[in-house]
Amino acid sequence: MSKFSEKGYFVKENAPVYLTADMDKTAAWFEEVMGWYSNIVERDADGRGRYGVVFDMLPEVELAQLAPFTGFQMFFGNPEPHTISFMQVKGIEKMRDYITSHNWDKVTEIVTRPWGGKTCSLTTIDGYIINIFE
Repeated sequence: MSKFSEKGYFVKENAPVYLTADMDKTAAWFEEVMGWYSNIVERDADGRGRYGVVFDMLPEVELAQLAPFTGFQMFFGNPEPHTISFMQVKGIEKMRDYITSHNWDKVTEIVTRPWGGKTCSLTTIDGYIINIFE
């Protein structure tokens, strides 16, 4: 019996939890600096974001589940700055150029690693670190 048939499940997608005290500001940062999309799904009585998502693909593609979710689940809370993700991209140079062209300098230079991959690290507006590789 294979491990898959024994356990009976598989992971369809995995989304890191991103805590933010100002969801609108964080969503705007992902849109402006990263070129991503956002959706603040739930707000409290005062209009503050309580739950939302940021993702790199068209909302229609994500909603239709034509591709796995590759973004972050945002929840209201105090940010806990630490490494939050090891994100694989296609076109790491273009991604870094896009970020820096939008006046964000908290991204390291791209380094070619001994295993052949290229990496850089991005620090978000809330202090989280996204390690990026190709």
